[in-house]
Amino acid sequence: MADKKGWDKLRNWIASSRDPTSNRKLQLVMILIVAGALMMLLQGTKPPAQELPSNPAAAVSEDAASSDKSIADMEKDLEKQLGDILKKALGTNEVNVMVNLATSERKIYEKNETLQQDQSADQRENEQSSMDRRSSTRELVLGNQGQNGDPILSYVEKPTVLGVMIVAEGADHIKVKKWITESVARVLDISTHRVAVISTQ
Repeated sequence: MADKKGWDKLRNWIASSRDPTSNRKLQLVMILIVAGALMMLLQGTKPPAQELPSNPAAAVSEDAASSDKSIADMEKDLEKQLGDILKKALGTNEVNVMVNLATSERKIYEKNETLQQDQSADQRENEQSSMDRRSSTRELVLGNQGQNGDPILSYVEKPTVLGVMIVAEGADHIKVKKWITESVARVLDISTHRVAVISTQ
């Protein structure tokens, strides 16, 4: 019974909302906005079901983990190399290096690229039109063994270095700090503002 009374009240209120006063119209607009917002919130709470095969998902996660490991390994190698060189150059064992890489090495392979360009002209009733059609194909160049050979490596892009931090004894002297900054920037082919040098305390 209470539900019928509530629906009756709502029906009467809507019927009386046909009153042309702007106050009543504002109330209706507000109710519609609130109802729309509630509907959007209710739709957003249920995430869409995704059906992914278990094996490809596992393969993707393993690939991501292995690429993270390779970046971490490369960072460790660079840190060790820079640390060893700076220890020899500064004559101290108090040198710590931290390197932050954006990407790992990227191998670029040779490709045969063929470009085709077709031109066609059409003339109808004193109107002339022309059409250019371009297409390109790329094929990986394989070694001496043809189809079963390995692709030919063109070059290897070195990883992108985001920044380097060096904590070293004696880096409180301006000349030493400048020397360390410029040396590391040249070795890693980065700008000097990406190299931070701090003195040990």
